[in-house]
Amino acid sequence: MQKNKNIFAATRNAFDGIKELIKEKSVLRELVLVAFAIIYFCYKPNVYTVLVAVLSLVLLAVEALNTAIEKTCDLITLDHHPEIKKIKDLGAAAVFIIVLTIGLIFIRYLSPFF
Repeated sequence: MQKNKNIFAATRNAFDGIKELIKEKSVLRELVLVAFAIIYFCYKPNVYTVLVAVLSLVLLAVEALNTAIEKTCDLITLDHHPEIKKIKDLGAAAVFIIVLTIGLIFIRYLSPFF
């Protein structure tokens, strides 16, 4: 495989990756969160909406890495293997931690209303 020789090829590869990422069911739910977070940030910018918007984009990046890990593991073997299960579980844990962080920030943002 040849390395990217210029920024245009690198950008094309990134968009190819995004197209592949969008095929994942979990990413579609996360894209709704990203859209909501960015729209809400534009409507009422403050520290909490900035954090939720940025972390939503970080969530997409972590999901892309998790998907890459899972696809790599599936290339190695489709058989059930305890170590590969641990690897996939760790990727899922990374995604969960970001989702939990977004939830905690959102709860903190809403706390004055309760």
